[in-house]
Amino acid sequence: MNNISKLFFIITLAAVLGACKGSNVTSTPDVVKFNSSTLYPEGVGWDATNKRFLVTSIRKGEIGSVKDDGSYWVFAKDSRMISSVGIRIDEMRDRVLVCNADPGAAEKSSPATTGKLAGLAVFQLSTGKLIKYIDLAKGINGRHFCNDLTIDKDGTAYITDSFSPVIYKVDVNYNSSVLINNKAFSGKSFNLNGIVVKDNYLLVAKMNSGQLFKIPLDNPNEFNEVRLREKIYAADGLLWGADGSLIVIANNNAVVGATPPTATNKVFKLISSDNWITATLIGQASTGEVFATTGTIRDGKIYVVHAMLQVLFNPKTKKHLEQFEIVKYNP
Repeated sequence: MNNISKLFFIITLAAVLGACKGSNVTSTPDVVKFNSSTLYPEGVGWDATNKRFLVTSIRKGEIGSVKDDGSYWVFAKDSRMISSVGIRIDEMRDRVLVCNADPGAAEKSSPATTGKLAGLAVFQLSTGKLIKYIDLAKGINGRHFCNDLTIDKDGTAYITDSFSPVIYKVDVNYNSSVLINNKAFSGKSFNLNGIVVKDNYLLVAKMNSGQLFKIPLDNPNEFNEVRLREKIYAADGLLWGADGSLIVIANNNAVVGATPPTATNKVFKLISSDNWITATLIGQASTGEVFATTGTIRDGKIYVVHAMLQVLFNPKTKKHLEQFEIVKYNP
């Protein structure tokens, strides 16, 4: 081999090795498909330590583990869980926090729990064992639906109730209280839904009205509506993007009873230059008729679960779905 050939070989080998190294760092699947009959997963979280997604189930009330190869197995369950809804993984404290509700379409739905349930289950992330179960709505009259939650840096959880105008607070020692109860969060069908925390405030989406609220934790009743150029109807899940943007996942207005009754079916990306007094839409991606509900961040990428709830809640459905998807989006 002459010198020119040797030099060409070295350059080519370096380029190949560099490309392989880069692909190992950045490669994530565009779609993860998994089979679990009638699951209808509403919530999703990325467990970076164990390299798996954890998903909830409106139909079964269980919490499942999903690997990139599509394998599914039951991670955690409890007899009190009717519909498992919002989920947050707290890796620092080896916990998984899950909302428990009953919209009336679960295997274990009953008149005693339908529209009346707001519970929080806490499982150990490393084992799936139940740590604590809390009846959030105990002593609070009215209808209830524990929907979504967020966890601050101290381990305190804040939880939305879509049927009562309430946000619950549960500290790291599992003491439960009401952070705020305000008629501004009332309405028909689903009200408060997605929620995130940052610094000393919450951002909360009101699903049926398309509003976004900022709630200061030190004085919750001094909340304000974030000014948007256009309201985001049927806003479901909220999450912070890796770049500090707010990701809003919106689905099918007609199913949740929002006005106007048209499908949104998009993932939105919002930013704010005034600490969420106002917000600006800078990107969006269409999901199609998949009833995308919530999302999670994996290696800086946005992954959204396709819950397919329009099939579950359709009284004409004769055959339920067996396969579901978690999909990467770039709004």
